[in-house]
Amino acid sequence: METENFQITIGKVNEQTFDVRDYIHHEGEKCKFEIYKSGQLILSLDPDGDFLRICKNPGELDEETIHLICDKIESYHL
Repeated sequence: METENFQITIGKVNEQTFDVRDYIHHEGEKCKFEIYKSGQLILSLDPDGDFLRICKNPGELDEETIHLICDKIESYHL
């Protein structure tokens, strides 16, 4: 399955960097985006119209952090 990997950084004071794996030819078997921190899967997201929705949240991220991650990924118009 073809993927594209990139990094995003969120936060201005307490910056956090995440690795994002984008399953380019997403067909529904896997979530389109997987987000990793220090090599661990912490969040996966799927497109829902023009926005992203949570598939899984194994890192138990808070809503604010999830929204910042979604906003950053959505800003790339993937």
